[in-house]
Amino acid sequence: MVASDILVLGATGFTGRLITRYLHNHPQRTSFTFALGVRSKSKGEELKRSLGIDDSVTLVQVDFSSYDNIEAAVKDTKVVINLVGPYWTWGADVVRACAVHGKRYVDLAGEPHFIKKIADRYDHLATTRGAIIVNTCGFDSIPADILVFLSNKTLKNALGSSAQLGLSQTFYDVRGGLSGGTFATMMNDIEVVPRLRIIESSRDYALSHVRGHPSPRPQLSTPVPFSSPSLYGTFFPMASANRAIVHRTFGLNALTASYAHILSGMKDAKRDAELQLLTYGPEFRYAEYFVLPAPYGRSRLAAILVGMLLQLYLGLMFSVTPVRWLVKRFLPKSGEGPSESAMAKGYMNVTNYTQCSSAPGTVVKSVMRGDGDPGYLLTASMIAESALGLLLDDASLPSSARLGGVLTPATALGDVLIRRLEATGTIRFESEILSSGAVESKKQR
Repeated sequence: MVASDILVLGATGFTGRLITRYLHNHPQRTSFTFALGVRSKSKGEELKRSLGIDDSVTLVQVDFSSYDNIEAAVKDTKVVINLVGPYWTWGADVVRACAVHGKRYVDLAGEPHFIKKIADRYDHLATTRGAIIVNTCGFDSIPADILVFLSNKTLKNALGSSAQLGLSQTFYDVRGGLSGGTFATMMNDIEVVPRLRIIESSRDYALSHVRGHPSPRPQLSTPVPFSSPSLYGTFFPMASANRAIVHRTFGLNALTASYAHILSGMKDAKRDAELQLLTYGPEFRYAEYFVLPAPYGRSRLAAILVGMLLQLYLGLMFSVTPVRWLVKRFLPKSGEGPSESAMAKGYMNVTNYTQCSSAPGTVVKSVMRGDGDPGYLLTASMIAESALGLLLDDASLPSSARLGGVLTPATALGDVLIRRLEATGTIRFESEILSSGAVESKKQR
């Protein structure tokens, strides 16, 4: 088997095709090699022909029901991009192989129950072997995780490393489509994953090493801070999964800052100060909301009604089999997804507002904007740049990545990922202090 820098598992799926195309056309293409992990070589060859990819990109046939087969494929690469879902069913053996062999790994697993399973099983192993496992490297959950990371950085640049975060809220204004793979994961969560696992992984700080301040209670209508005219956020179906990742970052940073000198066997004041910059503080709490497009986002009643309908829909999907049967008839099948023109019309404007608990009145606003469907076009760039950051920017990775283990986008990549995404030209960041009694309002990015 020919060794490669990056192995894309599940390359022939809808999202896999977009990621393969993105890597093939990347400006740094001469700096890395990649291979395509496929179940069917004929489909792999068809994918290569359709994208104009030559034989420098090899095909690796993988039987995902065989650990030995997965292990053989993983041993010959440096970074694995795993797109084979649902992850609860197919993902654990890939993570295990990467942990055993000290590889770097990224996926799109917006499944907290899966992340909890692999963290419980393989976090310690990954740490001892130097493996870096990073889940949710797409629209689930990079905007949530990176924006809190950026707000924390902006706040501490202005007020110093002792500044602590309070209430942090993220509001999503997005347009995008749905693929068969996304729908298959949703059905798997409902029909296959034990209900107890779903409940356990949905609890506050279920993925965190450290328990923090209780999260705000869910609201059907929440005002968007500083909006004029007023906008309102409502229930966001991805909020629970994104919050779990933000909480894991909170816990990992707190743990790293507390025990880094023990793990390294020495006391380093400069390093400890740098790590303190990452911590969010004991009063940190996090929530997310969906903002309806104008003019409906200006109506509190519309926010409440949409939130109620979304919750009713999810409740019926979980509890009423005939409803799932009916939905299955009309939603995309495996391998299907939005058209190129529809994806090009998509966008995301994700805005985080974070209060400073140690300096009342101080609020940081951080924004991540993207051109294109956030779940597909932008996700392709997010996960590909995550993989390339782990491969090509090792010296610039944050201190938390040095320990290895089951990490998050913010703890594994941090500023490396922000710089890479900004370099794409389709994703932009900004962060500023909006109001403060202690510092002047100023933009950081």
